Amino acid sequence: MKEHERAIEQVGKAFENLGSSREQALVMAQQLVKRAQQLQNQNNSTFLEELGKLLQTVSCGAQGELKPEDKANFS
Repeated sequence: MKEHERAIEQVGKAFENLGSSREQALVMAQQLVKRAQQLQNQNNSTFLEELGKLLQTVSCGAQGELKPEDKANFS
């Protein structure tokens, strides 16, 4: 299994843990992995680095919070 396919499965499981159906979790995971690939190319960074940033955003959003670095800029 390729890195991105594994990532889709793992991210999908995370979305399921947040309450999504299996089908919707996989759709969202595919979108997130695709966006991480785009950001990797755009920012000349690694796939895992960009995926980590996106997952942090998702995690904070699911809790109704801003990411820590965004809290400092929000007034």
